Amino acid sequence: MNRTKGAALLLLGALALTGCSEHANAETAVRLTGLARLAAASSVAPVMVAPSAPGTGASPGASAGTSNAADDLRAALLTDADIPGGGFTPVAVASSHNGKVSIGGGSFPGCPALEPMTTDETVSAAVTYARGAMGPYLTHAVVRFPAGRATDAIKALASTVEGCKSFEQQLAGITVKFSLSATQPPAGLGEESVGLRMTGSTDIGISVTADIVAARRGDYVIWLNDTSIGTDSSGLAGNLAPAAAKRCAGTLPGC
Repeated sequence: MNRTKGAALLLLGALALTGCSEHANAETAVRLTGLARLAAASSVAPVMVAPSAPGTGASPGASAGTSNAADDLRAALLTDADIPGGGFTPVAVASSHNGKVSIGGGSFPGCPALEPMTTDETVSAAVTYARGAMGPYLTHAVVRFPAGRATDAIKALASTVEGCKSFEQQLAGITVKFSLSATQPPAGLGEESVGLRMTGSTDIGISVTADIVAARRGDYVIWLNDTSIGTDSSGLAGNLAPAAAKRCAGTLPGC
């Protein structure tokens, strides 16, 4: 693997993926970073995973944090068959959690409002797909908030356009300079919606573009983000947002 491709994989792994869990009853989060995954098996796309909670009856390959069937929101997630063009496979399998879960790829100290959207009181489910190791990557998450609290999460996310127009931070050992701008989400997704584009540049000639689309439907927030190498968006988050909203409405009461 050459240096440029390896660095690109690390960036994608750090930015695009789901599931760094911080359960309320856990002392620390268990994180498998893109760097660790590449060291273990360089041919595999780097992913972040959450630990399975023992004794919860989770299905094989899925991280657990919920014991109540009503708290399993995975039915509202898109499948690989819903992604146009084909060739996408899950690199972070569908998982369901109580409490704080990173749904966008980890913390962003340069713009804390981007992460985490979840809280100690939320229930969420998420999955990440990729078309090959170099992407694009797509994360889809559904988060249920306590009554009346989902709107605060949407407002906080929208505020990043003013509060985080530009910032930089280390991702997978690489300094990335980000610019953040608003995009127009598709109409009719819910009562409130937000569209964002993050464009990251590095001093080693690699650019990363990530689009975020989030929408509130009642006490639920639907989140999609896509990440790809280069300055062109894959368009997956915006294109799939209507289907994600429809899936949520059709499977979860109150969505």
